[in-house]
Amino acid sequence: MKILGISGSNRKEGNSYLFLREVLRELAPIETEIIQVAELNIKPCELCIDSCSLEPFKCLIDDDFKILFEKMKAADGVIFACPFYFYVPAKFQAFLERISCLDYFTLERHGENKNPLAGKPCLLVAVSASGASFNAFQILHHLQEFTLMLKMKPITTDDWPYIGFSAKSGKMERGAILKEKEVIEKGRKLVKQLIKEIESARG
Repeated sequence: MKILGISGSNRKEGNSYLFLREVLRELAPIETEIIQVAELNIKPCELCIDSCSLEPFKCLIDDDFKILFEKMKAADGVIFACPFYFYVPAKFQAFLERISCLDYFTLERHGENKNPLAGKPCLLVAVSASGASFNAFQILHHLQEFTLMLKMKPITTDDWPYIGFSAKSGKMERGAILKEKEVIEKGRKLVKQLIKEIESARG
């Protein structure tokens, strides 16, 4: 089993990354990996209408998008950890747009059953200094729409807004979330829930 954590922050080793690092510790024999969007070169979608997805989910833009997409396909479960800036960080939003466009044109050109992410369990996490429910809801709802479009299976939580987890870092400074022990512990419990969903999906 492999779980992929994706940090959507524009900041390397920021609180979204540190959250993923802590909740994915000591899960052997489960394999884990964290990808930071901040370290990748991902260009915005160019809406190449005539050439998008001539092959299912094939993008002609030559950058690191394909690296992240291939790792998503190879993982059994995915954790999206996205910080609340003034909305979704620009590079992460570019990644979401690229997959969304590929999904649309794959469906138009090739029909159903071509989506390699369909049925894949995922956990949605919004990271912010305040942990405010309104901020978290904006991010989580955005991620929920994205994952449901791809027919992924986001797990629900016991706390509002139920469609993911609002991880409070307390402050914006890098490393602040490491002091939020209850947040980290709740994250670990949700990872265990994700593992159960993966096992269930495997049958």
